[in-house]
Amino acid sequence: MRFYFNVLDKLKIQDEVGREFPVVSEAVIFAKRLAADIRCLETAVRPTLAIEVVGENAERIHRERVFA
Repeated sequence: MRFYFNVLDKLKIQDEVGREFPVVSEAVIFAKRLAADIRCLETAVRPTLAIEVVGENAERIHRERVFA
């Protein structure tokens, strides 16, 4: 199943390529790791910054805040 990982902040950056994962839980884990990577690289705390996981059917699966 293909999942897309959109970056949400003041603007939305749409993932147009996505990644394949066999189950939803692996896509959620990937989003958590992606948020952790961004948190390490970002110099300023941005409370609205988040990763949104969207399934191939355009259904929102999960939203992971980068700075919780």
